[in-house]
Amino acid sequence: MATLARPICALAKKLAFRYTRLGVPDYPYIVEPIELATLVGELERVRRLPGAILEVGVAWGQTTRFLCEHLVASGRSSERFYAIDTFASFCPKDVEFEVNHRGKTREEVSGFGYLDFAIWKRNFRKFEFLTAVKADCSTFDYSRIAPIKLAFLDVDLYLATRSALQKIYPHLAEDGVILVDDVMEPSRWDGANQAYNEFCEESGLPVQLIGNKMGVIRK
Repeated sequence: MATLARPICALAKKLAFRYTRLGVPDYPYIVEPIELATLVGELERVRRLPGAILEVGVAWGQTTRFLCEHLVASGRSSERFYAIDTFASFCPKDVEFEVNHRGKTREEVSGFGYLDFAIWKRNFRKFEFLTAVKADCSTFDYSRIAPIKLAFLDVDLYLATRSALQKIYPHLAEDGVILVDDVMEPSRWDGANQAYNEFCEESGLPVQLIGNKMGVIRK
């Protein structure tokens, strides 16, 4: 029976590839390839540093899965990895600021309401080193997970990005790094760009960009 199944399976794959869209490669990430490469490179650079890995703003978890797979493949399943999100769309106060002070429409700065915390955690249950935290990144106490050796910040809006940077940076390990997505303008999420540039200026830190939209902060 197995001998017969193999050619049938091969024929089905051939027909699907040639006559349907099932064989079209997909790029499931919102971030650029150079951002993924930078994340891996920085994970390797901070490998020997004490501290946690942090992702803030995880959406459905594609980048989270990418990072988890790299940690497993590189024999680092003992690392502490935290994924923080509201798992319930943007905080109303952050949306109101975008609308009232940054000229955005509510349609522009809405999204991610489809998330469910329990389902998200279930999807990652095999990665025991990953801890999902349902929280507002603007008010979360980062001292609970300090020191932080790498943080990937992807929360899009101005207030959330600014508050998270202000709270994470004091707990960043020496030689640690914060990588900020959506540092570009004009764009739907250019609040992140404004917050990143303001934080660097106020903190006396250099502005460093990788690719088209990743900002870097080092300590």
